[in-house]
Amino acid sequence: MDSSHSHRSKTLVSNCPLCQVVVTGAQNPEFICELQNVVVTRGPFAQRWPGAVQVTCKRHLRDPGQLKYPHFIHSQAELYALENAIRTTTRAHHMNVVKFGNVVEHLHWHLIPRFEGETHPQKNPWELADLPAEALFHTSPKQPLDLLYAEITDSVKSLLKQAQPPYFATAFFIRPRAKQDQPDFLNKTLVEQHRAICAAPTEFECFLMQRNYLDFAWDTFGGEIDAGETPRVALHRELKEELGWSVDQELEVTRQWVNGMIRGFVYLVEPKDGRLLQDVPDRIPCDEVKQAAWIPLQDLLANTGNTYALPLCGRARALVAGLTDFSL
Repeated sequence: MDSSHSHRSKTLVSNCPLCQVVVTGAQNPEFICELQNVVVTRGPFAQRWPGAVQVTCKRHLRDPGQLKYPHFIHSQAELYALENAIRTTTRAHHMNVVKFGNVVEHLHWHLIPRFEGETHPQKNPWELADLPAEALFHTSPKQPLDLLYAEITDSVKSLLKQAQPPYFATAFFIRPRAKQDQPDFLNKTLVEQHRAICAAPTEFECFLMQRNYLDFAWDTFGGEIDAGETPRVALHRELKEELGWSVDQELEVTRQWVNGMIRGFVYLVEPKDGRLLQDVPDRIPCDEVKQAAWIPLQDLLANTGNTYALPLCGRARALVAGLTDFSL
């Protein structure tokens, strides 16, 4: 979503052990929870410092500086919530928070609680690697690990519900499924197009992208709003970066709310050069986009088999219902 290569989202790679942590997810016996940007596992220190976790970025990056600023802020909010959840749940005296990405070139963190009863409180966990676990504490923590990590999971999710995630702006590109109706439809104003879509949604299809990162879900084109941008400015920038398209006209059709907070601005959009009449519209290569395709609008409304993510289906349903706001 950022035009510079260094800020592009990186795909997962097959020979990276931490990419496999992301892919395996809940099937991993060390799995604790999955958040928007990271996967949390017990990691190598859990048996020695109860509550310790490894936090693995869901994108194959070496450094947080490769994240676009809003994604960086969001991932740091998740780390903050995890650190606070661990500190509170374990009653830790201090927290070690360490970032890595050099030995295994995949961004990850270790969050390790440190306790009042330790025998070597001034040394870091790696310095104590050869010390038997029973020699680390004067009085060892007694809480069962499964219960402890369940409490940490509940706590971090509660904290994140109270946080405001970055705003986004996103676009619906829609045309009639019948080719003979497409030119006339695209000659209408967006207000007239919206009315036609609401009146007969089964007759329309939308141009969507499949993400090449995180959950690889189908989604509308668009992205996070940078500091200082309005939603429309962000929308135009994102469409230029992801598609190479300039906008002819846009109409805000709904706003997406999550947990009582505004999350995103959803637009009906037409590009300047009539690309929506092409079955395979020309677009620039973008490593954030795995593929793009025309998908019947009705498929999003029905979502048989839960093929599509809830936010995407929510946007589609709000679009055809004429709702100016909807909530997940």
